[in-house]
Parts: sequence; C-alpha cells; structure tokens
Amino acid sequence: MVNPFKYGTVVSGKDFVDREGELKELAREIRGGKSVVLYSNRRMGKSSLLLELSKRHCREFIFVRIDLYGLTEQSRFLEAVAKETSRAAFGVAEKFASSVWKFLKGTNLRLVVTDSGELGVEFYGREPSTSDVAGVFDLPEKAARRRKRRLVVIFDEFQEIAYMDGVGLLKQMRSRFQNHQNVVYVFSGSKKHLLHQIFEEREGAFFKFARPMELDVIPNKQFEDFLISRFKGAGGNLDRAAARMILRKSKGHPYYTQQIAHELFDISKTPSGEEDVEESVRAAVDHQSPAYTYMWESVKSPLHRRYLKAIASEPGVVHGHEFIERHRLRSTSHIQRIENQLEARGIIERGEIVDPLFVVWLLRIKTGL
Repeated sequence: MVNPFKYGTVVSGKDFVDREGELKELAREIRGGKSVVLYSNRRMGKSSLLLELSKRHCREFIFVRIDLYGLTEQSRFLEAVAKETSRAAFGVAEKFASSVWKFLKGTNLRLVVTDSGELGVEFYGREPSTSDVAGVFDLPEKAARRRKRRLVVIFDEFQEIAYMDGVGLLKQMRSRFQNHQNVVYVFSGSKKHLLHQIFEEREGAFFKFARPMELDVIPNKQFEDFLISRFKGAGGNLDRAAARMILRKSKGHPYYTQQIAHELFDISKTPSGEEDVEESVRAAVDHQSPAYTYMWESVKSPLHRRYLKAIASEPGVVHGHEFIERHRLRSTSHIQRIENQLEARGIIERGEIVDPLFVVWLLRIKTGL
C-alpha cells in the first residue's frame, strides 16, 4: 500500500486538506481587484493553498508565482518577475520571446537560454536603472491588458525582499503597482513581524495596500475526516479517537499532522490505541531531531534556552514571579526581550513554541542549564 500522507512538499487535489473558506475568500478578493497579504507560521500550508487556488481558477485568471526564497540580488528578483510573468501569460517559446522583446524593449534585459534549455531573461552590462525597474514592474499590467484577463501575481516568502535593498525596492514597487488596474498581488510570507512592518505600520512602503489574511490551523472536524478518509482510501482503517489523538499531538498544525499520520500508517494500517500514536510521534521527532539539534545549538544564550525548556514543560502558565524564580529567568523585562528575539526568529509566538514536535524534543533532552 502506498502511504497516503504527504508532508514537506506542496500539495493539491486529493492531497489538499479543506481550506474551502480561505479559497473562497481569496477568489472573492481577487475578483474585487483587492491585493492580499497572506501570512502564517512556516509549514502551515500557504504554498499549497495558493497552488490549489491557481488550479481551481486557472480559466478565470492568469497566475504568476515568484518565489523570493534564496534571492539576495535585486537584478535576480527583477529577472524572475520578467521571466515568470512572460511565461505564465504567453507560454510557448515563440510568444514568450516576442512578448519579452516588445515589453522590455529599451531596457537592459536580454533573452537567454538557461542551463535546462528554457528561455529566460537576464540583465547584462550594468545594474538595472530606474527605468529598467519600472519596465519590469509594469510588465504584469501590460501582459494582463494584452491577454484581456486579470493577472494574479503571487510573491512567495515576500519578506525576503528585505535582504535586497528592501526599502528602496519596495517604494519602487508601490509606485508602479498602485497604478495597475488589471493585476492583483498576493504577498505571502512567514515572518509576520517583517510583513507587519511593510503592510501595517504607517511608515511601511505598502501601508494599507493589501488586505491582511492570516492562515490558521485547519478545524479539527475537517482534519479528522481527512485522516480517516485517507487511511480508508489506502486500504487501512483509522478510528476517530486515534484521529483526534493525532491532532492533539500536532496541535492541528498541517505539516506535523501529516507527518505523524504518515509515520502511523507505516507502523500500522489499522492502528489501535494510544500506544501506536505515541510511537508515530516518537518516529516523527526522531526524523526531525537533526533540525532540532541545529536549532537548539543556534540558541547561544543559556537564559534563552532555559526559557524554551520552561515553556515546553509548562505551556500556558502565566509568567509571574514564581515561574521566573522556578526557571531562573531573572525578571519580567528579561522574558520580554527573550520573547521578542525568539519570535523574530519564528521559534515562538505569543509565548508558545510554534513547532509542537520541537516541544516533545525539548522535553526529551537533558541539559545542565
């Protein structure tokens, strides 16, 4: 039997879980011409949601996806915008080539053949000028007018723009995008504090440009039904009690729910009782252990480490005087600084550890703090 649970990859179709409300909401905003900033913790399923959206509405809109992860140079980002917009809007090589040539004539871009044999674009000779940047950022609007269809440009991991002359580039983007009538932009990211600075703070370059939308955990009932259905579809059997236990362990987090279910299916196609679920959690934590070790070792301060161990062992406990004394955390002001720093790294949120399996790992290890 093929294991029916997938994690660590973008999914759609039968592997996609619920999110019907979010899909309808996104489609409604796009039809209304309103851009969206979509944010959540990592591995919450943003990319899968946007892939499912593009597949369901590909006849209605033209979708362009630009992944900023790993891009550190402005020129590489602009090349990606030009290439992915032209490819999505015009597709075949002949149309792609003629469209890029027409739309970017006069700029410092040229057509190239990539190592994989595909047509692409790149800057040559010098750094992009102001007119080059404007030409690239206006390309989606020009393509939408030519195709007579709305373009939806998805920027995945948008906060990464902060690493490439963030403020200056953001201002140039805003100055072009605010004039576009036929393009909707979806800014997706996982570092909420950076996205908040860009879209919600008055000094931010995109202040109130896009409607904020936070992706939360999937409701338990829908996820229980999905888990039970996937077991059954693969020839197994999962009862509702076991499904609920998986969700308690994963706290409803899509990635870790799928991982625990994947491990459970390998352990038993017809699991029974808490023991099988606990074994699947142990297996999932073992597989993540190298990543957790690296994360732990990257937290250099003993005080930060004590705080993580404290909230892992006492989740939801008020951080009052007794809590501080018990875990030797010095003072409320020290806790506030620790929380701000760990939240900026995406390790915690609102005083709780984001990754439920990291909590299990923390409770396992012994330290001399």
